[in-house]
Amino acid sequence: MEYLRSYQKDAVNKVCKFFRSSVTKAKICLSPGLGKTTIIVSSVQALQQEYGDNLSVAILTSGRIICDQIRTVFLRENCNLDVASNVCEMTTEKLLVTTYQDVMRNQSRLQQFDLIICDEAQFVKRGECFGFLLDSHVKFLGVLQNTESLEGWFGDAACLFVYSIREAINDGYDIYPNERQLVEIFLIPLLKKHGYQDIKKEKKILDDKNLRADIVAQKDNKTVVMEVNSYRSLYNSKFNFDNAIKQILLYKDSLTQKNPDKKYSFIIVLLCGIDEDSKNEIYKRYHIVVWDINNLIYLCEENKKLISLLTGCLPYSSLALNPKRPINVEIEQKEIVSDEKETSLVKKYMEILESCKPGKLGKADKKFEHICTEIVKILFETEFYRVLEQHRTNDEMFQIDLLCSLKGTTAFWKFLMSFYHTKFVVFEYKNYSDYISQNLIYNTEKYLFPVALQNVAFIISRKGFDQNAKKAALGCLRESGKLIISLNDNDLITMLSMKEKGEEPSDYLLDKVEYILMSISK
Repeated sequence: MEYLRSYQKDAVNKVCKFFRSSVTKAKICLSPGLGKTTIIVSSVQALQQEYGDNLSVAILTSGRIICDQIRTVFLRENCNLDVASNVCEMTTEKLLVTTYQDVMRNQSRLQQFDLIICDEAQFVKRGECFGFLLDSHVKFLGVLQNTESLEGWFGDAACLFVYSIREAINDGYDIYPNERQLVEIFLIPLLKKHGYQDIKKEKKILDDKNLRADIVAQKDNKTVVMEVNSYRSLYNSKFNFDNAIKQILLYKDSLTQKNPDKKYSFIIVLLCGIDEDSKNEIYKRYHIVVWDINNLIYLCEENKKLISLLTGCLPYSSLALNPKRPINVEIEQKEIVSDEKETSLVKKYMEILESCKPGKLGKADKKFEHICTEIVKILFETEFYRVLEQHRTNDEMFQIDLLCSLKGTTAFWKFLMSFYHTKFVVFEYKNYSDYISQNLIYNTEKYLFPVALQNVAFIISRKGFDQNAKKAALGCLRESGKLIISLNDNDLITMLSMKEKGEEPSDYLLDKVEYILMSISK
């Protein structure tokens, strides 16, 4: 568990403690994007180390894509476990990773397990799908998105651990996985190759502040602090670049004021291209070095393994990249002052969303509409040519909360325009206390029609879609090519955090759509 975050270690320890106890059913609650797969795999690893080869575990999920992700992590971690991928194929394996549907179809062939881990357990409504296992010694662990899912089978289970996106942001953690993957897969091996030592990721740099640098390392008697940003496009806006600079200036100002006699080096790592004039200006003005994608290629020094690791992290072709030597950092640093008093967008809208209660009481639904429109504009207004609020069609049949025309600047919006032949996107807001049902999917589908180049909609709600709504949205996509995407409070906060750190929030949406497309069947 060397590279686990502190809250992930805490969750794993509590899962192990639960397994040793007499309690038979428990749950952990973790917001999406905080590493639930890592916690699941690490928990199984820890229990295997404690109980040996006699331990048998089943991990159940809602889809094959998630199963594949979990198995991939087991392989990456070099676990000493043979993994079965469905009930019928299981023979001597002690670990089964499969779907709920597979278990229900082949329940009679299901063997005894010591532990069953249920992913997306908020949708497990009944225990019947586990059959005779309910009367045996097996323990059940549910992994839920929030603590409010009290109607499902895990509603009365003991809650071992709760951690939300809001807590992760307040603790200074990066909540978007692409940067973590870039750090773990490529940057740590690269830095080791170049003689960096004592490399720490997501290191808290000051005890009295929730500031966590993506990487802190040692080289040439200096502490090296790195801010890492991954993008889905080769070129990105100056606004995002400026925010990335602002983030590392905050680290620099805080550290140099706290420890004026200590030597530091500050580096921004960007998975995109930056022109040389901008990099030189930043270095001359702040003594902060920028490593863009061309610099990273250069630092690989034609090492095939490192180049392979880097290109595996790239969402675009590497054919047009030109290796360039990074700027030398071995000169005296100057003091700079960053603006720490500016209000954080993330904290501001966390509080605003929390103060807006679900439902219509006190016109809370109208307040939610206003909040969502503000957030959408903050995140994407530079991508929109026109923004129309409460737009009515000319026949007065439909009123759309927000209708936006696209410029198609970054990878996600270009993707929508190219493959979904859409010039406009619809945003609908639902301030419901429960998950969105399938009826609302069909209502929103009526707003979409190809002749108006209007084929994509976002439904922003408090909790997202229920299982039937997910199926209905996939049905709309499969049958008519209309794409309906779910966003909830946590998604909005995640994207605001990305925007604030100089990352591209639409990359998060592209990940969502790719996941939807990979999970669809005929």
